[in-house]
Amino acid sequence: MLAKQSWPVGLKGRSSVIALLRRRNMTQRATMIGLVLVGVLALAGGWGLGVWLFGERTAPAPEISGIYLRDFQPLDQFRLTHHSGQPFTGADLRGQWSFLYFGYSFCPDVCPLTLAEMDRLQKVLAAQGADQETAYLFISVDPQRDTPERLSEYVRFFNPKFQGVTGPDGELERLAKPLRVFYQRGSNPEKTSNYTVDHTSTITLIDPTGRPRAIFTPPQNPEQMAADFIKIRQAAP
Repeated sequence: MLAKQSWPVGLKGRSSVIALLRRRNMTQRATMIGLVLVGVLALAGGWGLGVWLFGERTAPAPEISGIYLRDFQPLDQFRLTHHSGQPFTGADLRGQWSFLYFGYSFCPDVCPLTLAEMDRLQKVLAAQGADQETAYLFISVDPQRDTPERLSEYVRFFNPKFQGVTGPDGELERLAKPLRVFYQRGSNPEKTSNYTVDHTSTITLIDPTGRPRAIFTPPQNPEQMAADFIKIRQAAP
């Protein structure tokens, strides 16, 4: 079972968890938005904002609420572990669409809220018959505490279709760095199990070739993301 410190004491059931979290002060989400902006600036400085947003246009980009991406190489230079205990590599991103969110299971509010939004996204897409060949991946940046067993229970608390993935820092960075996802653990994680992790709070859409196709920055709207996803799929070659 999940450790008791994962959720506020006395909560029973997923709906109670989410209801309480939505009433909390959202200072941490503001911090995450700041990290997102740092990532945007890094992308702008690294490749040039115009190239990142538009690339060399061969066709009009679909109009979406998120950021549409072009001209990325497939993500294949990493080797992580799936919550089933099996290896997870770039090959596992191919042949399907994937929504990626980086976080950790001990996250007090931002991660549960975002996973609840991803749960809503999955249900909206399923209701429209647009959920085929689509994966929802929670990438833990806290491998010290997030074992595959813990991740399996954690992600399924939100949705049985969700999958958990983690691995050593070097391999996590191979996946996170191209996506400009940043994370930093609190002080002395080697000496205490009670620490937090600051991390980017974007949701990234990966296409069936393993290439990043869109970034959705917080606050994410599940219904709008679903509409955007359908547009992107229709525009895909």
